[in-house]
Amino acid sequence: MDFFELAKSRYSVRSFKDMPIEEEKLQMILEAGRFAPTAKNCQPQRIYVAKSEESRKKLASVCSCTFDAPLILVVCYDRERECKRSLTPGTQTGEMDTSIVCTHMMLQAWDLGIGSCWVGYYNDDEVAAVLGLPEHIRVAALLPMGYPADDAKPLNCHFQSRELSDMVEEI
Repeated sequence: MDFFELAKSRYSVRSFKDMPIEEEKLQMILEAGRFAPTAKNCQPQRIYVAKSEESRKKLASVCSCTFDAPLILVVCYDRERECKRSLTPGTQTGEMDTSIVCTHMMLQAWDLGIGSCWVGYYNDDEVAAVLGLPEHIRVAALLPMGYPADDAKPLNCHFQSRELSDMVEEI
């Protein structure tokens, strides 16, 4: 599949088969995140792989949107590694960098037939607490993923997009 078709066909999967992701495919997904561009190549991302039933239950206890996925990537950034934006004091790039990482991993997963859903519906501190994350690690997103269930389908709003002319302006 070419990139445009891949990007257009991907949707947020919220229903998964009870089937683990093969280790070699997981490694490809993680490698896609590793090669994602980050500001000044600081690479602040830290990815926690929740495969065990225990770790997935911990996450489900503080997030109602894990969708019984067989695997959840907890995508974080290290505040000590994130790029400080010198021309805009007080701002950093950790959240932007991890957004790029998430996108790379979701698209690689989809190319392998694996669905995912970008989840931001949780309390950062609660997720950090149940996982015992260090103070300098900040949660950016949860990515439940797995093989889409036979009845998985995109939400109706997936097909609603603003016109390009409503988002792009020449200056």
